[in-house]
Amino acid sequence: MSKRRPDPRRKASPQGSAAPAAPARVAVADPASDRAAIALWLTLALLVAARAAFTFVPGTWLWPFGLHRFLAPATGWGLWLVAALALIPALAGRVQPLLARWGDAIRRSPALATLAWALAAASIAWLLPDRVRFVGDFLLRQGTVEVVERPGLLFPQALPLDVFLHYTLPLRITTAHVMDANTAARLLGAVEAALLGGLAVGFARTLELRGGAAFACAAVVLFGGYLGMYTGFSKAFSEMSVLVAVSGVCAVAALRSGRGLLPLGLASALGIGLHRSALGLYPALGLVWGLWLVRYGREAAWKRPRLILAFAVPLVALAVMAPRIIPTVMNTDTAVHFTPPEVRAQGGVLGAALAGTRPWDLASLVVMLSPLAIAIPALALLLGRRFLGPDARRRELLVLAALALPFVGVMAFIHPAQGLFRDWDDFAATGVALSLIAAWLVGETLRGTQRFGWLAVAVALGVAMPAVQWLVVHTDTVHGLARVRAFVTEPPERPPAQRGTTWDYLGIRHYRLDRFPEAQAAFARAAETSPSPRILHEWAISAAEAGDDLTARTVFQRLVDKDPANNLGWLGLAAASIRLRDVPEAKRAATELARRDPGNEDARRILDQIAHYEATHADSAGRPPGR
Repeated sequence: MSKRRPDPRRKASPQGSAAPAAPARVAVADPASDRAAIALWLTLALLVAARAAFTFVPGTWLWPFGLHRFLAPATGWGLWLVAALALIPALAGRVQPLLARWGDAIRRSPALATLAWALAAASIAWLLPDRVRFVGDFLLRQGTVEVVERPGLLFPQALPLDVFLHYTLPLRITTAHVMDANTAARLLGAVEAALLGGLAVGFARTLELRGGAAFACAAVVLFGGYLGMYTGFSKAFSEMSVLVAVSGVCAVAALRSGRGLLPLGLASALGIGLHRSALGLYPALGLVWGLWLVRYGREAAWKRPRLILAFAVPLVALAVMAPRIIPTVMNTDTAVHFTPPEVRAQGGVLGAALAGTRPWDLASLVVMLSPLAIAIPALALLLGRRFLGPDARRRELLVLAALALPFVGVMAFIHPAQGLFRDWDDFAATGVALSLIAAWLVGETLRGTQRFGWLAVAVALGVAMPAVQWLVVHTDTVHGLARVRAFVTEPPERPPAQRGTTWDYLGIRHYRLDRFPEAQAAFARAAETSPSPRILHEWAISAAEAGDDLTARTVFQRLVDKDPANNLGWLGLAAASIRLRDVPEAKRAATELARRDPGNEDARRILDQIAHYEATHADSAGRPPGR
């Protein structure tokens, strides 16, 4: 029986299990890659120099570069020194063979490499928990689970998968007394960090990189400021970051081998049930579909059930969720994030986009989330000739750009309620999308250069060092809170709303840490710009806990003047007055509380205490003493 000869003209089947993997490209010396490598080295050197220089410059103009002031010497200057020494070719060259072996393991032993990177990422997230809890609405989200609050009241815009992962599931865990809310959030974060670590390896494998190029590529994907999403923060942006990475890996895989359409579609479908920002995944999804159909459509591969499902699932999910998402975007996001009052006061959307300190904060966001994103223009320009013509790599870069564009395009027009410095979690998915492009360009640069192979060491350490430092500064409440305080006490001066919410946060955290004098001072500053009844109440309570009853009484008086229906204010005023032996004021406050809430036991107790005091300390004329 004659054997059938394979037809070399036959295209790889998009779903055939026997389809051979494409051969790995062999590194070939390329002048363009050498020039790109030099630009990459200059970028890394600039970042290292900036991190050292800004340590001695008070202020938070470019806040990712000031971390050394808030770190112990070992994690501050120690890690910085390691990254700086890696820029020296002779030193990096000694480490490069080891790094190359680790990178080759990604190709030779993909399962083992994936497991190793996943465990490393999960360990980093687990061992460096966020104890500062400053990012976004960390405290509010965790508190919703702790006090069994209805999430629909506090977060009416939250989508079903977000509510399940960050409220329903942790609530069941906490009510079963398995672990507390923060530990549950950290455990979920460690799992998601492991997924990101595995996806970093998958991206390098999909690009068919070897040696140091593979290791550096995976490091760029994994090590970004968005790792902070996985250290206890319970919000959909952590999952969105993972889904962006899934989309990038599967999009490139679909273009290279035809495989990956189903997980790509599932990522978009899960995203649209998780957070409305997942709308940004769909342009890249549509582009991948178009390019895939151009290549495989003639073979009618799309008629296979698995592929029909890949096309149908994200479209059905979009159709189901659109009626809920569109009103939220048009109403809530427009009023709160795109055109809040301060934006209208600055001349509208375009006028406010880069007003005040926003250019500095936007630049800081990019550097913090994806350090090598600033090298993307230079690397793309220097490598540009490679991507002209029908080369598949041009299509890959185009798809990755389509994935990043919706997220990057709205950055300048989003005005988070608490400012970019605190609400950076809104842009975590943007950071991952930028890191995918940067990793792709770094991989192409190192693939094509032989002279600068050692640069893989500098790249890996150059992205790992700031990412680890970013996590470390949030594990230390003393230094982490000092960094937050610097934001509102050092230049540039922040808008009143940002100062108010930041001082409010500092008051809450100090109070929960039993640092009552610091809490009192912080709430006093918060009341300068945001004298709400809640802040006045917490200021007065902090003063009372700090032993400053005179301030507590004054603030409680201010509170009831502002909000006469505030029963807690009347109770606090009565209690503080009792401690100060101000009997008339205590009696007035307790009487008013009893009038407003006749069944209030605290009011009755204080009035009984006052009656006993008056009976015991009456003077010879039978009159109670004065103050």
